[in-house]
Amino acid sequence: MLAAMKIPATYDAWIDARNQSHIELFVEQDVLTSLEHAAQQSESQLFQALRAYPVDVVGALLMNIPLQYPALRRYLPSMATKEVQLFWTGAHGLALLLQSCAFVRAVKDGFLRYTGNQLDGLPILDYGCGWGRLLRLMLAVSGPEHLFGCDPWHKSLEVCDANHMRANIALSDYLPTDLPFPGRKFSLIYAFSVFTHLSERAAGAALSACRKHIADNGVMVITIRPASYWDKDTEVSGTPKAEELKRIHTEKGFAFVPHAREAVDGDITYGDTSISPDYIRREWTDWELLGTDRVLQDPNQTIVFLRPAKK
Repeated sequence: MLAAMKIPATYDAWIDARNQSHIELFVEQDVLTSLEHAAQQSESQLFQALRAYPVDVVGALLMNIPLQYPALRRYLPSMATKEVQLFWTGAHGLALLLQSCAFVRAVKDGFLRYTGNQLDGLPILDYGCGWGRLLRLMLAVSGPEHLFGCDPWHKSLEVCDANHMRANIALSDYLPTDLPFPGRKFSLIYAFSVFTHLSERAAGAALSACRKHIADNGVMVITIRPASYWDKDTEVSGTPKAEELKRIHTEKGFAFVPHAREAVDGDITYGDTSISPDYIRREWTDWELLGTDRVLQDPNQTIVFLRPAKK
């Protein structure tokens, strides 16, 4: 007698199940077995073994570690809920994983291109780490003892703790004068979809704080939006406001629409932002723009590579 087929109740549930199956099939059985064996030996052996695999394999593994691998489940972070993923990023599951892996690969490749060095063993900071979706993937790049994250929203840190994030996480300020890592210098600082939301004052404060903690030969990676973003923004697209923002972007290089949030020291720090490379070269004089990159999975984000300007 054939077993009854389990049919998802909704189309969305069917899509989620199909995507989850795609992710699980991507991580081969021998990979799980090998990593489980390493984890049974020691925590350090697991993290060393993990770095032998591509970013996408590590990302797929961390989406859902099967119950029959208890050592992996003991040492590796669990996945945030679908609701958390959607609330923080507007996407979830496979779509978010593809976007996240593409960014981490671009950062990894860009760091090697501009410094000639690999990231393994170097201190890395996720500025605005949220629930840790990119820090998780950085376990394919370096050991957890070298990974740091900060975020100004206490709920982000609570979610990181709840999912056993393997990194050094701390609370930062919305208008920082410094970072919560006294005396620490980072070879890489990245901020994904952070400067796409900051006011001009908040962006300047964040850059100044990060400048104090970047190594002399370090790289900072941020993402920015082009002027064409305003034609896609659901709040202003097709309205005269979109044309005004594109004009401001063209003339000034920085356009910002604040969200309905409480002001911080008289400034609404969070909203939607577009920034031009020319603005960066002209206004952020503590930094040198090395180059840019883009990925198909996230066309609204331009990846920008910066290094500290020589004083």
